[in-house]
Amino acid sequence: MNGVAELQTVLVNRMVELATGPELGAMDLLFDEFRAAHVPVEEMAPHYIPEAARQIGAAWDSDRIGFAQVTIAISRLQELLHALQTRVTADSVGCANGATVLVVVPPGEQHTLGALIVAMELRRRGVSVRMLFAPGLSDLSRLMATTRFDAALITVGSMDRVEICAKLVKTLSSLTKGRMRVAIGGAIVSQRAEALARTGADLVTNDLSLVISEFSLV
Repeated sequence: MNGVAELQTVLVNRMVELATGPELGAMDLLFDEFRAAHVPVEEMAPHYIPEAARQIGAAWDSDRIGFAQVTIAISRLQELLHALQTRVTADSVGCANGATVLVVVPPGEQHTLGALIVAMELRRRGVSVRMLFAPGLSDLSRLMATTRFDAALITVGSMDRVEICAKLVKTLSSLTKGRMRVAIGGAIVSQRAEALARTGADLVTNDLSLVISEFSLV
């Protein structure tokens, strides 16, 4: 293992330790620790927070931590993300380029961390973002009537939600007369071909750079 990889592992482990530990407010320590390690804090959102969340999930699957501890840990990662977004936005010198994206968490989805990370990364790259959590048809109809979006991104945790996702894709297509392009991300990408066929989405991927490129968002 090279030095850089080892340093990253130390930071991920530290993030997991603070997220699952008993001390309140300890997550703020990470900002100084990332700077001391010469790792930009902007790297937290796309790399470190998702990896920490995966490790916490794995610890729960192997019964090393309980559900309550997982819930608290993920909540702390979300709080860290919000704090990071405030800092990155304050330091940003860029501005939105006109592209506007709708990020949707479908009804029944329990996890929002991934969608929040995607939204933050899009904003950091100059894309305006509107988030919707468990929207109904009336919510989408009102929004589409007042706002023009260049694309929609839907997060789906498993194939159990594929039919709900398919209905969302169909509704968005109908409301925009087929104009809106839709990408699907989340754990469902492990069955990409089936997800693509059953939902009618334009793209199934967790690669945000690919979405941006394919949909010409920046």
